[in-house]
Amino acid sequence: MKWTGYVSALAATMVVLAGCGGGNGGQPEGSGQATGGETKKGETSVPQRPARSGPLEITMYSAGAAVTQEGFNDMYGDALRKKFPDVKFTFIPKAKGSEIQDLVTSGTTVDVIFDSIGYQATLKNLDLQTDLTPLIKNFNLDLNKFEQTTIDYQRNNGNGSIRGLPVWTATAGLYYNKDIFDKFGVAYPKDGMTWSELLELSKKLTRQDGGIQYVGFVTSQASQATTNQLGLKFIDPKTGKTQLESDGWKKVLNTLVPFYQIPGPVWDSNTIAVAAQRAMFEKDRTAAMYTNYSGGTPPADMNWDIVSVPYYDEAKGVGAQSYPAYLSISRMSKNPNLAFEVIEFLVSEPYQLENTQKGRATVLNNPDILKQYGANDAKFKGKNIAAMFPPKRAVLGDYTPEDTAASAQFSNAFNAVVIGHKDVNTALREAAEAADKAIEALRAAKK
Repeated sequence: MKWTGYVSALAATMVVLAGCGGGNGGQPEGSGQATGGETKKGETSVPQRPARSGPLEITMYSAGAAVTQEGFNDMYGDALRKKFPDVKFTFIPKAKGSEIQDLVTSGTTVDVIFDSIGYQATLKNLDLQTDLTPLIKNFNLDLNKFEQTTIDYQRNNGNGSIRGLPVWTATAGLYYNKDIFDKFGVAYPKDGMTWSELLELSKKLTRQDGGIQYVGFVTSQASQATTNQLGLKFIDPKTGKTQLESDGWKKVLNTLVPFYQIPGPVWDSNTIAVAAQRAMFEKDRTAAMYTNYSGGTPPADMNWDIVSVPYYDEAKGVGAQSYPAYLSISRMSKNPNLAFEVIEFLVSEPYQLENTQKGRATVLNNPDILKQYGANDAKFKGKNIAAMFPPKRAVLGDYTPEDTAASAQFSNAFNAVVIGHKDVNTALREAAEAADKAIEALRAAKK
């Protein structure tokens, strides 16, 4: 098998959203009512905590993202060393010579791997992750405390096994520049709007003033598709072919394109780029609204606020998909029990509260923690924080290289309609054909 070429393809095609973890020595948290290994009816005893074995050392690695030592300390290291003063923690930054395949080849021991959902396919392909199900049962960890789409994703992609637990996730919302609304005397957006309502609001703000072209709304078409609220998948699991010509994807494209057909702005290959659109909102301050799906926030000097991402008429109340980071235990680990203690702590309420206050959103179904999002950062003071956390999230899609290839073709279809003035059906048909060819090439690389 062409492992090196395929792993490189996996990394290159990994979906990256713009803008984008031990033991307490006491009783395990959780009610014990719904764990990875549910207790039998009438059973009330708590399983004995597994004993540590091996050296009190844990090595952690970020497989996909280039995390610095300082970034690791801020996210995990400082909290872990405080919680486990008797454990030696080492972090291996991703760099030339320390890619995940380099570590596998050299036999370097890694205990805990952390990274976004976009890199899970790579880890699965390399068979690096331990099934956490027995450890979840032995440590009596309650899986019901998590936002369930993040757990369902693991079960669905692991044939019932759980090879990672979520540690934090990106927020999503519709940010808006109050100054532009005030300038034109337009009422601010509201929580619970639909995409059709947002389109009408955008029309009121797309205008020229003083020789400046203002735009009502911009977005990342790729991120919006990847985290779509309809729970659409790019690839049909039965046929292995792309589903870009389905009614669902036509719905997404027909919802997105009209914002770019409002008279006034001129869209071309430069202005339609995601970075350029974001600059319209954050730097140029000519875009009134922007949907962000990666947890990023507007500049501190902008007079901004946020409301929920608009809903589809047929899926009211369903927010964008989560984009979680996961913690996995490497099959190379010599001390999986200690490694799980580390994970257990990082998904505990105390750590999740601390991390959420820093602006990395909790993956727990705990409203008291959600309310504390960004509490330690002045830029969130007075903001509509609740809008970032939908009451219900769409089912997570897949993040294989094949899905990423299809996602790229969806963006091409969007560009073909907006810039090339093709109709939606033609653009999606051509995109589906191109995606299927790319998928065949990726699958051939596995052989």
